[in-house]
Amino acid sequence: MKSRGKGISLKLPSSESGFSMLEVIIAILTITAFLTGTLQLMAVNALYKVRAERQAKANFWIQEDFEYVKALASSLDVTSSPDYVKTDVCTGTEGYATALRRQLTETTLTNTSIPTEKLVDRRPIVGEKDYSLYRTFDITNQSANPHRLLIDYRVEATDKTTKDYPNQEDVIAKSSVEVVPDESFKCPS
Repeated sequence: MKSRGKGISLKLPSSESGFSMLEVIIAILTITAFLTGTLQLMAVNALYKVRAERQAKANFWIQEDFEYVKALASSLDVTSSPDYVKTDVCTGTEGYATALRRQLTETTLTNTSIPTEKLVDRRPIVGEKDYSLYRTFDITNQSANPHRLLIDYRVEATDKTTKDYPNQEDVIAKSSVEVVPDESFKCPS
């Protein structure tokens, strides 16, 4: 071993001269495993990000329609909506909930049958896939509460045959609301 100057060795002993082939292979395998796991997590993260964005937009769509329904309910009365509201709305068999349901389904007083479900709209939410917004009217206790309308919303894939990813459900958002038209508070109880 040669040294220059004040005892500093220029050459390392053979046991400390570098990495062995085994150490290099282990390092490569460790880095490969780490990168594979990281890339898989990034792919799953992207999938959940798209799913969360789709659900957020679907929930916003439901909220947007609910605001429209609330505005319609606040302006509903016998004079402004004579095609949907009976003159005996406070005392007759059909209360304001039925009148609101008639207006939401565009079913005039001349029709006796009112649909319990209505397709509101279709639109793409994320990407090119179309979704549909439905309102379903829960009228099971309508006679006990003639002025309260229960609405169940759902947003579902319009084309149910193709799925974006395995185990995808067709319905991506649901919500239930209760609407009481303002004019119903003027009815005697």
